[in-house]
Amino acid sequence: MRIVRVARRLWFLGLLGLVPLVDPRLRPLRFFVLFFFAPLAVGLLVRARRPARPREEAAPAPERPLPGPAERSGPLLFLLRVLGSSLLVMLNPFQLAQTFRQSRGDAAAGLRVVDDAAAFRQSVEYTLPFEGEWLVTRGGVTPGTSHSWGLAAQRFAYDFVVADAERRSHAGDGSRLEDYLAYGRPVLAPADGTVEAVNDGVRDAPRPGTGWLDWRVRDFRGNWVVLRHGEGEYSLLAHLVPGSVRVRSGGHVKRGDVLGLCGSSGHSTEPHLHFQVQDHADFFRAAGLPVAFSGCVVDGAAADGPVYLRAGMRVRPAESAPEVAGPPVPA
Repeated sequence: MRIVRVARRLWFLGLLGLVPLVDPRLRPLRFFVLFFFAPLAVGLLVRARRPARPREEAAPAPERPLPGPAERSGPLLFLLRVLGSSLLVMLNPFQLAQTFRQSRGDAAAGLRVVDDAAAFRQSVEYTLPFEGEWLVTRGGVTPGTSHSWGLAAQRFAYDFVVADAERRSHAGDGSRLEDYLAYGRPVLAPADGTVEAVNDGVRDAPRPGTGWLDWRVRDFRGNWVVLRHGEGEYSLLAHLVPGSVRVRSGGHVKRGDVLGLCGSSGHSTEPHLHFQVQDHADFFRAAGLPVAFSGCVVDGAAADGPVYLRAGMRVRPAESAPEVAGPPVPA
């Protein structure tokens, strides 16, 4: 319902309620924290007025161990670091501006958002944007499996890492970027297209695996590439290694061309690839689109046709030899 969508998009005003923590003279702004609870309150009200319906049962993704630094400090501290660094974003004018742009654009994109992946027909054939076997850590095409169902642009996004047989994403103790199995791997064009926009020069997050988001950088997407594949179909590949982007705006790419290297720039708790297909070149004005990948091997079995992914799946291109990462090296 529209009222729920509006409430969800006003949550960011709650950040103003935290300003008095920095400057007590602005104490009247503390009441803005109520906007944090607006989506919950409106959602409960609407749900109470709706007739009951069967609850969607989503198969839970298999457990994946936390990165070494977070595992040693504990999941609670990991979560507190994520939340704490998220709040610090309000001290960064560049990311604060991005947050406002995302909220404003999300309200408009919500009118175009796809609710049922099966009802959408993509016009482009997409293949996996990497070689070898990777693990889907976030993503799916239903509310129960989605990367971020409430955010129009990221509703059908995926996060990928490389993981060993124990689903651990790094060797060593995980304190260095180079410990992570995905770090520095080539990121490929998922289809032919035109380079719509690029961003480079954003540093990799300096404390991988701890839960700290890099709130001081100018762009929470880090280094990224946007490709135009067809009318109203664009792909975004984000968190690339600084200095690794090999394409320039206006250039043309073929499926499988190397765009850059997998990194941990922007808001990233460990090296991974963020991938999504969207209906607009501008991330802040886009609605995400469901994408079924062709030529996949999923959990060791070749898919019969294009397939939607979800968290917990191990995937690789059909023509790519399977890779079995070794066990983590003891610290």
